[in-house]
Amino acid sequence: MVSEIKETQTIPPSEAVLAVIASFLLLLFLGAVLVILVGVGLSMVLGELLIAVVPLGYMLSKKINIKKYIGLEVNFKSILIGVAIGALLLLFDIFISNILVAIFGQSETIEESNKLIIEMSSSPDGLVLIVASLALAGICEEFTFRGFLQNALSSKYSAGIALLASSLAFGLSHFDPQAVYMISAFLLGLILGYVYYRWHSYTISATAHATLNLIVLALTILLP
Repeated sequence: MVSEIKETQTIPPSEAVLAVIASFLLLLFLGAVLVILVGVGLSMVLGELLIAVVPLGYMLSKKINIKKYIGLEVNFKSILIGVAIGALLLLFDIFISNILVAIFGQSETIEESNKLIIEMSSSPDGLVLIVASLALAGICEEFTFRGFLQNALSSKYSAGIALLASSLAFGLSHFDPQAVYMISAFLLGLILGYVYYRWHSYTISATAHATLNLIVLALTILLP
């Protein structure tokens, strides 16, 4: 079993790309169905989980040591670094968002999202679902785009190409017709991808991502 696991520690980039595309399609087709079946709030939570289902299933089927492969080490230092980076990312997010809005105008996608968040957070159940979905976004998206895709690409291509490609995929997953949300996500993906490359720690990048999301949530609710 040990030798079998060692032989499968490299994921072919082409298979990783196909797995991520499959995740997009799964979310695209099941997203609307989930809204009808379980409502908007719970569908947001399940939607984040769907992002990681295909990559996780692939890694399990290949008997990959997931914890070692993605760099999952839960300790106080990693979590603290992640929280600090997440807080700093907020400043970058505000800066880049203001520039993008000045260029492209207000994003209807972001405005509708913020409106939904404010409406849902007015009830305890809705607030719990929003918090859960945004925390899971950090956990599941970092698993898929950094731990899975960026890792796979870096096994064949340079770290720079792996970083750019995985960040582009991350940006596209936040599609916005006005491009504000998409470009912002791409740029944030570059930073999160570098953080992952620098420490090879899924814990740090996931914590940073989740921290950023939750701070933005708090500001959206408190400063609508």
